[in-house]
Amino acid sequence: MPATASQQHYAQPSRTYYDLLLCASAIILILSNIAATKGVAFGSVLTDGGFFLFPLAYIIGDVLSEIYGFARTRRVIIISFLAAAFASLSFWILIKLPSADYYENQQALEAVLGPVPLIVAGSLAGYLIGQLLNSWVMVAMKKRFDGKFLVGRLVGSTLVGELADTIIFCTVAAPILGISTFDNYLNYVLVGYFYKCLVELVLMPVTVPVISWFKKNEPTYRSVSETASS
Repeated sequence: MPATASQQHYAQPSRTYYDLLLCASAIILILSNIAATKGVAFGSVLTDGGFFLFPLAYIIGDVLSEIYGFARTRRVIIISFLAAAFASLSFWILIKLPSADYYENQQALEAVLGPVPLIVAGSLAGYLIGQLLNSWVMVAMKKRFDGKFLVGRLVGSTLVGELADTIIFCTVAAPILGISTFDNYLNYVLVGYFYKCLVELVLMPVTVPVISWFKKNEPTYRSVSETASS
């Protein structure tokens, strides 16, 4: 006999904010990769269009590392990595599809989205290594200081993660954006690194209360130190 509506069974999602942070991380990374295809200049200061988005990924990474630990943060990083790679593949397929006779924006589409797969190569490499380092340092310092000195741990992990991320990404992205001299490349790297670190420091008065809120409201949060297998 077929089951009636009252007999149907459905999964009951647990009450957690982890999935929301995972989605936010993936969305920010995808948007950053698109925005990064535009070179931006504030006078002699060179950067790219993703400058106002990408630091948010590290703030989310700090929250994830502090609340959920390295293993679960690594899962978010890898899923975000795969989501951005899939988006890049989708853009590549979109560009290669034959255009309809009435479609007049193929060149504009290629100009905007064409560099994305190349940008993504650098972005994903930098993101993967930088975020993993950021999370690892954050969790290692939490163990070392028994959960104390949150601000110091946030700063320390940011300095390490952002350095690796910025060098890797800028090295790949610079020639794509038309940066051809070493002086301009160095400008691009230094501006990107110090800007990202500065944003996280400026937003620290927001990041710390957000982490505190998650500690109080996330039902799965464990205040005890993580074990190596977590």
